[in-house]
Amino acid sequence: MPDTGAVRKLTSAPVQVAFTSESHRGVLAVPVGALLALSEGGYAVQLPGGRLIAVRTGMFAKGLVEISGAGVTAGMKVETTL
Repeated sequence: MPDTGAVRKLTSAPVQVAFTSESHRGVLAVPVGALLALSEGGYAVQLPGGRLIAVRTGMFAKGLVEISGAGVTAGMKVETTL
């Protein structure tokens, strides 16, 4: 049984709460700063050397964004502002 004596007289206390509304596993993600807005709409990432690959974005969390698309592979290096 936990010792509750230390908190019995508390009427309020500051707390921090985090809620997870959705999660995805096994996705590829890049820093948000790696996304480039395309003039025709949508986003791309830039590979070292300058080539752009169009991507679809998914969830955003903790400075990262889920990406998918033709040519997107695990371990792929991308240019970023960070």
